[in-house]
Amino acid sequence: MSPFEYELVLVTIIVGLAITDKLVSLHRLLRSRTKVHWHWLPLIAALLVLLTLLQFWWGFYRLGRIEVWNQYGAFLLLLLQLILMFLLACAALPDDERDGFDLAEYYARNRRYFWTLFSMVALMATITNLVVAAPRDAPATLLAKAIPNVLYIAAMLTLALVRARPVHYVLVPLLLVVMVLGWFPLRIR
Repeated sequence: MSPFEYELVLVTIIVGLAITDKLVSLHRLLRSRTKVHWHWLPLIAALLVLLTLLQFWWGFYRLGRIEVWNQYGAFLLLLLQLILMFLLACAALPDDERDGFDLAEYYARNRRYFWTLFSMVALMATITNLVVAAPRDAPATLLAKAIPNVLYIAAMLTLALVRARPVHYVLVPLLLVVMVLGWFPLRIR
């Protein structure tokens, strides 16, 4: 088994567990659907998490073959990113049905924790991209590649810090649109 295959197993398990948590939480909400006060905002946020998990797993297939992941320090960076993504997945939807009856209220109570975690995941993705690209890209190219992620992180931190619902009603769907548009050029190679 190559180092990449060894790491891919761990990545797949943790991403799979995170996706499973999302599905179980959704299942609980659907089972209690008559008691749930539905709101679209936490559902879109949970969809963003699901797409982030899938994008990470998809991208790791390509990025995981790079030699840098054979170094223990880089592996710890990868592990930290996986842990943050798992915590993010767990925070997206309520697990306890008593907490999940009013999704708008859940989102409002959970917003700071959720979006702070999400910004940390995006920051780790930016660092990971820089670690992977550093050996072959010029510093100006690295900076240009990081700018979209910095804007993404800024939007997420805004969501963590600002309570005003209109800000969330605009930024959360915008993040979803940006993410979906970003999927079109992705290919497995």
